[in-house]
Amino acid sequence: MLPLVSIIVPVYNVEKYLQQCVDSLVSQTYKNIEILLIDDGSKDNSGQMCNQFSDQYTNVMSFHKKNSGLGLTRNFGLERINGDYVTFVDSDDYLNQDAIQRLVDGLENGKNDTVIGGFTKITDEGKEIYTEKYPEEVIDNDQVYSHLFNRMLGSSPDSHDLIKPSVWNALYSVKLIRAHNLCFVSERELISEDIVWDSDYYRYSKSVKVIPSSSYYYRYNPTSLSQTYKPDRFVRSIKFYGYMIGKMSKTEIAEDAWLRQTRNLFVAVRTCLSQGTNRPYSKIHRSVVEICSNLVLQDAITKYPIRRLGIRQRFFILMIKYKCANILSILAKMHLM
Repeated sequence: MLPLVSIIVPVYNVEKYLQQCVDSLVSQTYKNIEILLIDDGSKDNSGQMCNQFSDQYTNVMSFHKKNSGLGLTRNFGLERINGDYVTFVDSDDYLNQDAIQRLVDGLENGKNDTVIGGFTKITDEGKEIYTEKYPEEVIDNDQVYSHLFNRMLGSSPDSHDLIKPSVWNALYSVKLIRAHNLCFVSERELISEDIVWDSDYYRYSKSVKVIPSSSYYYRYNPTSLSQTYKPDRFVRSIKFYGYMIGKMSKTEIAEDAWLRQTRNLFVAVRTCLSQGTNRPYSKIHRSVVEICSNLVLQDAITKYPIRRLGIRQRFFILMIKYKCANILSILAKMHLM
């Protein structure tokens, strides 16, 4: 019997994109699916659209709740699914018709408990920016944490071997989730709820297949919360770094995890500097001074093998280490970060 796949779609103020998202789900070539549209207190017509889709399709369910954010909305969905496996779709994204079929094929009739695919990054208008496709491989048992999950924490100093930590275009075992009471943290508490989920889930996964699929279309929106300037982004990034370093220090991958998370912190810092560049120079400079003076960041730079990085990355980290706030501020203002 074909496994039932639950698709959880958190919905919040996405009336512009929701039709395309749902159309792509109901037209999947793999038919044994249920679709949970969870309206997280939308203020536009998204909630009404969810009801209309539920009335129109027998395998679409519509739910409404008070706004709590992406992570907790996914938990709301997990409590209500009936499937053997679950995947997550952001409501401003969409899938190729074969996306779920390719994930299910990766299970190999139950041989694997989890399947991971890549994605295609698109503009708001749907133009392809680039494709992230991974080589096919199967990772078993202890290797799942040390040779797969570790790459979700960030790249190693010597190479770009990152695998996306995002939970979309991945198929998870519901049996495993329920056996270990797994759930998401709120992104309002920790800035990257997906990585926290991954750090818990892959502790228990026994066989993961990575497939060369890019059938998930991830919409890059420069005005979204993840892309726009937030004054507390750096502080939250430091908080998350400390949380994950502490969590990973208790595992068998502690040393490698530290290297990868620290490099990922450097990426987060660069992101912080590249956003909010439309502010007055004085405010940009103040933010740069705050970043360069952060003791956690300076300690990480001191301990990290900077010489193993590429020249541009090394130069950026050294400017922070030696607190070259004027140069960094000018580069940020000129959009050269």
